[in-house]
Amino acid sequence: MGSASNPDDTETNDSVTVLTFDLEGRRYCVRAESVESVLGVANDDPLADAADPWDAGTVTLAGERVRVVDLPRAFGSSLRTTARVDEPKLLVFAVTDDEGRYYGWLVDDVDVTRSVRPASLEPLRVETTHVKGRLEIGGEEVVWLDERTIHG
Repeated sequence: MGSASNPDDTETNDSVTVLTFDLEGRRYCVRAESVESVLGVANDDPLADAADPWDAGTVTLAGERVRVVDLPRAFGSSLRTTARVDEPKLLVFAVTDDEGRYYGWLVDDVDVTRSVRPASLEPLRVETTHVKGRLEIGGEEVVWLDERTIHG
């Protein structure tokens, strides 16, 4: 993977595996090694009605608590709850918060893992702390999210 001197891997030419996923018709990715599992969500009504999409609630999966970030609402309109996809997915990350809860991102759909070169990242036109940059994967523009800043 990356060099020890650069834990972020954004400046190296080494290949990194990312997991791609969709939010409201846009393609995003995150480092695949940071994702513990991907789960289907049968009923997201309690999460969709949460007052704060950045802390949309906690679900228990296999005895573990997962703090959910509702990314479609956090990145889109906070009022968007009726136009959700039928079966959203939950990306569960391998890190926990101060209360021992895992982090989970509610997303529209999950695609596959891809190998990319972080050195090919281009900056966004808008300054944001949640994004590492953008790159092209398979002819599509993909926004690489920074899970560390999203988790706070």
